[in-house]
Amino acid sequence: MKTALLIRLCDALHRNCTLDDTLWQTLRKRFGEEAMLELLMLAGFYRTVSYLTNALRLPLEANAATFPPAEAAMR
Repeated sequence: MKTALLIRLCDALHRNCTLDDTLWQTLRKRFGEEAMLELLMLAGFYRTVSYLTNALRLPLEANAATFPPAEAAMR
């Protein structure tokens, strides 16, 4: 499933800042070379944005969707 594979990509990058060879080959077969570069750049862009917004303590946008509190997700 495409969604599960993309979650594996994000989890691996978040946890290890790299992809192992098996995951890389699986993603490459599913999405192709050009899409792999785009996926890596997109993940890096979102990480950069999160660093900036968190470090600068930027306020949330008034109309932005939010995640539920962590304790609610554990129920």
